[in-house]
Amino acid sequence: MVNLNEETKENSEQEDNEDIHHKDENTKELIVEAITDEIKDEVEVQNIGSEDNGIIRKENEIDADSGKLELRNFHKNLVEASLYVAGRPLSIEELNSKLEIPKKEIEELINELAFDYLERSTALIINQVGEDYQMALRTEYIENVSKFAKGGAIAERYLRTLTIIALKQPILKSLVVKLRGSGAYEHVKYLLDNELITAVKKGRSQELTTTDKYAEMFGLPKNKEEMKRIMITQLGLDTISSEDDQEEDLEADQDGALEEVQEESEKNQVEDQE
Repeated sequence: MVNLNEETKENSEQEDNEDIHHKDENTKELIVEAITDEIKDEVEVQNIGSEDNGIIRKENEIDADSGKLELRNFHKNLVEASLYVAGRPLSIEELNSKLEIPKKEIEELINELAFDYLERSTALIINQVGEDYQMALRTEYIENVSKFAKGGAIAERYLRTLTIIALKQPILKSLVVKLRGSGAYEHVKYLLDNELITAVKKGRSQELTTTDKYAEMFGLPKNKEEMKRIMITQLGLDTISSEDDQEEDLEADQDGALEEVQEESEKNQVEDQE
């Protein structure tokens, strides 16, 4: 006969073992769930970190682009200021050595500036003088503002005569007198004294051309043909015919004798007054 107490004891032990087994299973599930949640959290953190890094990279790229643009604008302003204060033609090499800006960038900036001035239709313009560049006044404004120029004013009558010489050079003095009247004798003398033109004896007259000083003063190329081309464009003139010039020069040369007589007469009048 089985002892009831022993049977009860065995059943109790069996139940205890089953409870322990269930507890172990629950514990395992909780541990696995906890580990899974932790892994998910780490992945989410990594994803957030990656997104943050991407945003930071984008912000850095934007900052870098903005910095490059600001630096380029600063360089552009430096080149513009240099051309303004120099008052003479500047070469790419000189700008490069003194501003420490790459030559290629300087060329690009000068082209941008030249276009900007054309677009704004200001009184200033950037001219290419040979291989150099110079900021200068547009030709149509020179006559009106010359009185404010450094070194004193150039009277309108001299500027008109000077412009004719520049546009039609080389030109005979006798032709200048024919175009501008007898006052041109005094104009030519003034321009010679101020080293704005040169005179070379030719037949019975003199052949007049502009000087480098004139080109630099008015921001024009020293090359005579290039100078005339720019002046014609800026003044809105038609192309000057070389054939017409030759005919006028021949006619003016024939009047050279009359010019000599007039000059001699004026010279004698001055001597008599003295």
